Amino acid sequence: MPAPAEPSESPKTPPKFDLGSFVVLPENRSAVRAVRTVARAASLGKRAPVSPLVLHGPPGSGKSHLCRAALAALMQASPGIVVRFESAGDLARPDVLAEDTGFGDRGLFTCDALVLEDVQHLPERAADGVCELLDHRTRHRTALIVTTVCSPAELTGLPKRLTSRLVAGLTVRLEPLGVAGRRKVLGAAARARNVRLTPDALDWLANRVGGLRPALGALQNLAQVAPQYPGPLDATTVERTLAETGQPTSGSATVDAIIKRVIAAFGITERALLGPSRLRSVLVPRQVAMYLARELVGLSLPRIGAAFGRDHTTVLHACRKIEGAVKQDAALDSRVRQLRGELG
Repeated sequence: MPAPAEPSESPKTPPKFDLGSFVVLPENRSAVRAVRTVARAASLGKRAPVSPLVLHGPPGSGKSHLCRAALAALMQASPGIVVRFESAGDLARPDVLAEDTGFGDRGLFTCDALVLEDVQHLPERAADGVCELLDHRTRHRTALIVTTVCSPAELTGLPKRLTSRLVAGLTVRLEPLGVAGRRKVLGAAARARNVRLTPDALDWLANRVGGLRPALGALQNLAQVAPQYPGPLDATTVERTLAETGQPTSGSATVDAIIKRVIAAFGITERALLGPSRLRSVLVPRQVAMYLARELVGLSLPRIGAAFGRDHTTVLHACRKIEGAVKQDAALDSRVRQLRGELG
């Protein structure tokens, strides 16, 4: 009698990826799909469908949070998998780009999944090493996700030999979060921190000065005082509590209010104002909005930058540019004065 046939190995079931606290929104849905696809392939030991996957969007749009949530799910689905996160700003150290770290850990070339964050901060002297890293991982189609604040084509401070490799991958933009998106994220964060908020308090936080990151920081402060109150915190209590801690509170001039007034005055869209366009018809209104945010709201340069998806040096340049321009351009001076009066 012939020996019974060996049972064939059943194909591995694709894992479900629970993103934990990450909130899927219209602004990030395409990026979520792309990251999940790359993570699933890695969990099954398959070649990545795209390499590299480049996620770009302004600070606070959730790039790093999405990557960490998806790869945490990947490690849970496949416990033996090796995942590495690396900040591009740290790649100047010669040991970081080594194929084998020598400490029993798999390096950036050979790990199963790699996230290279904030590539706009990459030191130029590390460009050749990163090109070699990209070539190696692309050739072997191993999971690689790169994050940046702007599209690869706009990374003018990096060598073309590097940006051309990034452009060759799949590029997905995360849009700036609107008020509705910020409200959903803040609601989820409040529940995770056991902070009970009334609907009007949540609305106030979603519209507060400076965008999502400062609002999440404010929520962290509220978590310290929430146990002192028997019921949910309303908007008045939230505003008073944050004022007592020295955080800026809402008033007639907020970043959101300034943006709305500016786009109406210049006849452009909010998406264009917060987007990557360098056209003068968009650039000047964006600089005016940053200038008014600095003057009327009094936020720090980094906070204004976070609200507009730029760094603090861009905000400083914008403020200086408008300060000089209004002295020479009577029409622009008149428009800025009118906006200042409407927002004051």
